[in-house]
Amino acid sequence: MSTSTEPWVSSTSTALYGSKSLRLYIWGATPTLPSLDPTSLYAATILYATFSSNPQFQIQLVSATTSLPRVPLLQVLDENNLTSEVHTSIESILSFCVAFGLDSALQTDAELNAKTLALHALLDDQLLDLTLHSLFSLPPNYRTTTAPAYSSIGPLDSNPSSSTLAKIASLPLRFQPSIPSRLRNAVETRLTAVGLWGLGGKEASAQSGEADDLAARAGIIPTKKRGLGATQKEAVREEFEKSKLTRQASEVLEVLDSALESKVLSRGEVGSLDAKVFSYLAPLLLAHPKLPIDTLPRLISTRYPKLAEYLSQTKEKLYPEGGVQWLSQSEVIKTPPTTVAEGGSGGEGGGLWSYIWPSFGGGLESKASFTTNTLPQAQYQSNQSSGARRKPNSSASPEDSKLKWGRAVWICSAVIGLVGYTFASGIVSVRIVSPDEIEEEEEEEGEEDEAEEEDEEDEEQGWQFQSEEDMEDELEEEMEMDEEEEDEY
Repeated sequence: MSTSTEPWVSSTSTALYGSKSLRLYIWGATPTLPSLDPTSLYAATILYATFSSNPQFQIQLVSATTSLPRVPLLQVLDENNLTSEVHTSIESILSFCVAFGLDSALQTDAELNAKTLALHALLDDQLLDLTLHSLFSLPPNYRTTTAPAYSSIGPLDSNPSSSTLAKIASLPLRFQPSIPSRLRNAVETRLTAVGLWGLGGKEASAQSGEADDLAARAGIIPTKKRGLGATQKEAVREEFEKSKLTRQASEVLEVLDSALESKVLSRGEVGSLDAKVFSYLAPLLLAHPKLPIDTLPRLISTRYPKLAEYLSQTKEKLYPEGGVQWLSQSEVIKTPPTTVAEGGSGGEGGGLWSYIWPSFGGGLESKASFTTNTLPQAQYQSNQSSGARRKPNSSASPEDSKLKWGRAVWICSAVIGLVGYTFASGIVSVRIVSPDEIEEEEEEEGEEDEAEEEDEEDEEQGWQFQSEEDMEDELEEEMEMDEEEEDEY
């Protein structure tokens, strides 16, 4: 593995003897954070909060490609470096961490558990949309920070190699530049439904300003209009939308600031709630390069300094210098995540060939976990004092199951409707025929064939007879012509 220039990235990749490897596939790596993607960063944060101090486990980060069934994806490898588990949803990864002691303090404090669940719901319902808005909806932020992060392959540069394995491992990387735009389409659908897409950062004012500058250079004097011009109107609208966005974000940040003061957050050890707050706010405040339109980052830094300091401390605690280990694609291809997640019977995404070639898998929009509800509901109710492992929940969410059944019912109804219409309209008819009718039809067909043969013979004879008459006529004409010639002589 090549040595990275990032201070928080470890250059070693050799697993400790007898330790298990937790290999997490994420996307959106940046120079300052393991991931700019909120859900990927949340998965990495709960893993580090649970296993960073456990010598029996070693966390490895891998830059995800389009060949994976879902992102983030956790691959658990045993002492023999063989895949024992694959978790393809954030809920399953959270259950895995809870089974090993994450949020153990909530087991004995019902009031704290209730407050934590309420804050989880608030973050998923409001704060995640605001973070995605700043990353994807504002064009300057998307071009400068988001797109480069999601299209990158992590902080490690792959060593050029001529080996066949290295070439195969590099195939999915060719599709990395398409990830940001395709994810942006999925985010646009989500944010448009809640009225956040493009709020406070439209480029219409910038385009209008450029048009005015070009017109002034060309000597074109615009006609005077009463009231505000188009540029001024757009500027006023943009400021109004920014104030609306700030007000909506302040409502959530006020709650988090109060939770920080009441010790619901920052109780000494990092829990799932701390991890989620960090994962949803750190991409705004700690992203590199910084967001050009910094409405929310500036709001956090100026009005909520304790919250900003809390984010910095969480980063130093979980991701210290040299504390993050990345693997290259050539190392990952040796043990791809082909084991079925949660004890299924078939591979998800096409097995090894799916890992090599990204066409074997679902759409990229279905792989993203932006709409995943990461609320750890039933996990807190189990008793973890015995240290026994609990079987993780299924990686398929109820919404995914409903969509699959809905598609199946729709396809079946369409096929049945088409077949029914075909028979009802008379395009295709079905008639039951008895054996006697079959014999009669065969006899009629035989008689028709004989009649056709006789007609063909008659036609041939008629053609031959006609030919003889023509020959006699021609002979008579020749004889008459000979007689006329003799008379002339």
